[in-house]
Amino acid sequence: MDRYTKGFVLASLVYFFLAAVLGIWMGLADTREWVEFAHVHFNLLGFMAMMIYGVGYFIRPRFNARTLKWPQLVAVHFIIANVGLVGMVFTASARPSAAFGLFAFLSVLSALLFAVNLGVTLLEPLGEEEETAAAEPVVQVAITSETKVGEILAKWPETLDILVNNGFTPLADPEHREKVKQLPVTLGMACERHGLDSDLIVSLLNKAVAALESERKTAQSRPVSPQSIRENWVRATLYARITSSGIYCRYIRPRRRYLRNITGLPVFPARARLRNL
Repeated sequence: MDRYTKGFVLASLVYFFLAAVLGIWMGLADTREWVEFAHVHFNLLGFMAMMIYGVGYFIRPRFNARTLKWPQLVAVHFIIANVGLVGMVFTASARPSAAFGLFAFLSVLSALLFAVNLGVTLLEPLGEEEETAAAEPVVQVAITSETKVGEILAKWPETLDILVNNGFTPLADPEHREKVKQLPVTLGMACERHGLDSDLIVSLLNKAVAALESERKTAQSRPVSPQSIRENWVRATLYARITSSGIYCRYIRPRRRYLRNITGLPVFPARARLRNL
């Protein structure tokens, strides 16, 4: 949740508490009319409406697979809704009055902003790029600072290069790496010990793992035929023979991109892919 979406939810809880206190007051004493007015409107416009605003701004655009049409109006809506409600309560005893009418108009305007902003977001047709993005499956990866380093290395061993190149140099030692897999060391703890930015490391790992998982999912959905297996075996054999020859070591290794054109195979695909993230 962003700042104002969360603000709506927190404000609704505050108004719910105030309404409950006023309800107890009404039950224990003979109160004035404005107390009943405040109790009712804190429940309706405070608790219920603002909870709907907060949850609606957060859920509905995601449910429709698009961003909010005018996100800058959420802050205006938050201010107008709270000013209108509090102003109505404080001027309720003097109604009918111009002040009460002004605050009531602000409350109605806040509801209109919500309806228009959310309604246009839901009814606006999807563009071609949004339709394509919505049709493609998104691989969700949840690596956080609380994820264990051993779990990351076990599930995605390809991320070792990222960890080593960004400060976790002891992981280059296979023996140390096996020990880490057995220990309950989280990524946040390891970053703190090595003096590294945990947010940066988490971001790099999530991008790398998302790319790897997406590739794995694509590979699993691709049909495998005996012909493709035979072709891959021939390519792999040709690649192994070329890379072990003296000609390759002397002339081709400094220009490995040309080898990719000859064999049709990427050179160190996992490492090259991770470095380009």
